[in-house]
Amino acid sequence: MREAVSGVKGGVLLFRGSGVAARRYVEADRSRADEYYLGADDAVAEYAVIDARGEVNATRSLSADEYEGWMDWINPVTGESMGVPRNPGTTPGKARRGSPLFAEMTINAPKSLSVAAALHPEVSDALDAAQQDAASEIRRFLGQHSVTLAGPRGAQEVLPVEHMQTVAITHKTSRAGDPHRHIHFQIGTRVWAGGKWRALTTAALFKQQGAIRALGTAVIAAHPQLAATLAEHGLTLDPVSGEVAELGLVK
Repeated sequence: MREAVSGVKGGVLLFRGSGVAARRYVEADRSRADEYYLGADDAVAEYAVIDARGEVNATRSLSADEYEGWMDWINPVTGESMGVPRNPGTTPGKARRGSPLFAEMTINAPKSLSVAAALHPEVSDALDAAQQDAASEIRRFLGQHSVTLAGPRGAQEVLPVEHMQTVAITHKTSRAGDPHRHIHFQIGTRVWAGGKWRALTTAALFKQQGAIRALGTAVIAAHPQLAATLAEHGLTLDPVSGEVAELGLVK
């Protein structure tokens, strides 16, 4: 189950459930399997570990099974458990909803940009680069600003995260098969701080979502490779809507 927190696009969502359900959710969000898998080795997701400076310390592709394990809080590099998700109904009150397995934001492209990418391979490559750069800047921001809590209830202290994990899953189409470039950017809710695995403080993440959306949007809108490639094909981005003006989708 995904839980909307507020409205890059759509705001932060929390996913509660299981790794199996998370895998089904992502697999359903594309029209063809070859646009879901990232490579011939059936890699399904790009995994990254970020430190407190916002630097990426490790990256690798995850298979579908490894991705499912990560959703269930298994470290894909070491195989160790990062904790046991709380199941719904084990404790009273709000906790009955269960532990959030990850938080997600979607890095989108305006509809006309997705169409331009479908029409021109060079635009497709440039848009891929722009969205990946947006994801990189969001990772940097998260590493530098994410926190967790330590200590007994009522006397907790805020700790900066020492390292955290993200997964990026790229899709080129919508569920209906229309051009729709987007990245499912998933933030692991288990973080390392103070010598142990702890819970990401999602309340802080919710407060940061506006800044994260603005950061991702700005990176794509001002991306020099994307702008130059569009210009080579006689296309320009509308400065207000972000749509490709020549494709007639600007209101």
